[in-house]
Amino acid sequence: MQRTSLVTLGLLTALVATVGCGDDKGTTATDGSTGTAGDTEEPTAGTTPTGTTDDATAGTTTTDDTEGTTAPTTTGGVCEEGMQMPGAGAEGTACTANADCESESCIKWTDSQTDAVCGARAECGNTRFIGTLTDFATGEPIANTELRVVGALAAIQGIESAVDIVKVTSGADGRIDATSETPVNTGIGVIGVVGGGDYYLTATGLAQPYEGSTLYPPLNGIHDIWGVPTAKLTEWSGYLMTDADQAVVDALPLGESGGVVGLVRQGGAPVAGAVVVPENDSSTAAIRYLNEDGMGFNTDGTSSNGVFVLLNPSIAEKFTVEIGGNATGLTGTAGSAKMAVFALIFNAP
Repeated sequence: MQRTSLVTLGLLTALVATVGCGDDKGTTATDGSTGTAGDTEEPTAGTTPTGTTDDATAGTTTTDDTEGTTAPTTTGGVCEEGMQMPGAGAEGTACTANADCESESCIKWTDSQTDAVCGARAECGNTRFIGTLTDFATGEPIANTELRVVGALAAIQGIESAVDIVKVTSGADGRIDATSETPVNTGIGVIGVVGGGDYYLTATGLAQPYEGSTLYPPLNGIHDIWGVPTAKLTEWSGYLMTDADQAVVDALPLGESGGVVGLVRQGGAPVAGAVVVPENDSSTAAIRYLNEDGMGFNTDGTSSNGVFVLLNPSIAEKFTVEIGGNATGLTGTAGSAKMAVFALIFNAP
C-alpha cells in the first residue's frame, strides 16, 4: 500500500520557526511537506489557469487544466479580495516574511534572502508562486526546468496524475514566477514538483491555507524549491544498503520506495552537529546523516554538509531539530510517497 505524507510547509504551522517553510500562516518546508521549516512562509471545474511571469526575473508559464481552484467572488464585475491577514509594512518596506507586509507579499526568491521588500498583492484572491529551483546536491540554480504546483491532497493519490494549479519553466537563473488564474482552494497545502532529466521526482511544500480555511494567501511562503539528482539518490541508496538496521535496507532504494532528503541550515548555511528528533517517542522512522566525506551515513548527527535522510516516516509525522544539543523550536512535517522523494529543510536563525 502506498504510504504518503505531505510536503513540509515552512510556517506551515507557525511551529516552523525558521525552517524553510513559511513564516506566514499559509506556507511552509519542507514543513508540512517536506518543505521547509523555519521563518519562511505558505467551482469552476475545468477552468484553465495561466501562470504569469516577470520577464526580467522568471521563467515562462503554461496553461493547464486545474483542480483546487475556485472562481473569484465578484460584485458588479469587480472581483473582491478573499481572506486577508495583512501586516503593517507598505509596498517597498523591508521584510523577512509575508506576515510583515500589508499585502501579505514579501518578495523573496530564496528563503535565505536578506534584502526582500513588500510587494503588491496578487489580484482577486489568486496566489502568486515565486522562488528558485535549486539542485539539492550542488546548491546551484536549476535553469530551464519545469515546475508543477499541485495540491497536496491530490498528490496523495499520485503526484504524476495530480492536476496542475500552475505550471512554469524556470529562467536561466532558476527563478520561477507564476500566478494562479483563480483562487487556490484545496486542503492541507500545495507542493512544488520538479522532475525529469537529471532529477528524480522531488516534492517541496510551498504554501498552506489560512487557518480554518481552504483558501490561500496571495504569495507562497517557501521559496527554495528542490530537485534531487537521480544519480545522488542512487549513490546514497548504495551506502545505506550496508546499514545494520534491516528496516533501513527494506526502505530502499530512496525515491522508488519514497523517503525524505533533508538539510539543516543556520543563517542560510549547512550546519554540523544537528540532530533530527521525532516528536513521537514511539516513532519507527530511521534517521541517517551524511558523513563528512559524503561516502556513507551515520546515526550521530549532521556533518558540515547538513544533510540527513528519513526512511519510513509515518504519514505527516512531525520532527524537530536540535543543534549542538540545544532545541531550536523548529518543527517539520515529513512527506513520503512511492516513486518520489520529498525535501525537508530546517532553517535555523
